[in-house]
Amino acid sequence: MNDEIKSKHPRDIFNELKWKEDMGINECSIEYIHRGVPGNTKTISGEDIVGIGHSFLTLYPDTMIPYHRILQIKYKGKTIYEKAAQKHV
Repeated sequence: MNDEIKSKHPRDIFNELKWKEDMGINECSIEYIHRGVPGNTKTISGEDIVGIGHSFLTLYPDTMIPYHRILQIKYKGKTIYEKAAQKHV
């Protein structure tokens, strides 16, 4: 089994998890910016993903998350993506 993710951007990572043999998108967790909840972040399971669009990740039942709001993606408990801290000049 090859658990190595080669992609660097959330959309590509989700597609790789979905289509790569011996991997599964259901085994990932996603932390993203969700304004209005304590800490302004929320974590969901890959099981909630129903669509991987061009600009948005679609969750069940009808939530759309822009990829730029994704902070971290874990696969089988291992961090495979972490958004870089933005530098303000």
